[in-house]
Amino acid sequence: MFSLVNKHEEFFDFLVTNAEYFHKGSLMAREVLQDPSKLERYVKDVKALEHSADKVTHEISAKMRHVFITPIDREDFFLLTTTLDDCVDDIQDVVMCLKLYHAGIGSKLPMRMADILVEMSSELIVLFRLLKSIDKNETEIGERTRKINALESEGDEIYRNAISDLFDGTHEVMEIIRWKEIMEAMEDTANRAEKVGNLIKEVVMKYA
Repeated sequence: MFSLVNKHEEFFDFLVTNAEYFHKGSLMAREVLQDPSKLERYVKDVKALEHSADKVTHEISAKMRHVFITPIDREDFFLLTTTLDDCVDDIQDVVMCLKLYHAGIGSKLPMRMADILVEMSSELIVLFRLLKSIDKNETEIGERTRKINALESEGDEIYRNAISDLFDGTHEVMEIIRWKEIMEAMEDTANRAEKVGNLIKEVVMKYA
């Protein structure tokens, strides 16, 4: 049975923090799709989130250099850290796309994709808290990572449907360009979040 005693489990708190930043950014993206008047404020806010996440990532790297025993293998932990940091970068890209392409109010499919990102990021917060006790929480971790996989699969279907709708011959060229780019940014973010979930599954397989 795997134990984290004296293995600096507080490292997982850093990952919880960055997962919370990812979640906050996802909420911002969804709110902008609901109310574009919030865009300018949230562009600044999401940039601040990205900078804060970078600081956390740098702090993790610095602390790992001075710790002999880490909660899990250093390479696994570093990959989790950097991939989660990329999620924050990706959600910033989503908000920036909403600004760049003057998105306006989102339709049903983009709104559902935003909901998926909010749900995925919320699951990651819980998962990183559960990782402090891998053996105790193995079952719940498995259930939540499967939920992330299911959400990403739904996101893939939404993306395909959205692209199909855009090219059905009823949309203006600028609208096609605008929403194609936005949906691609959102799908990329969902894919990255699923990658984090899959990395967590791999960690559990090694240490549970």
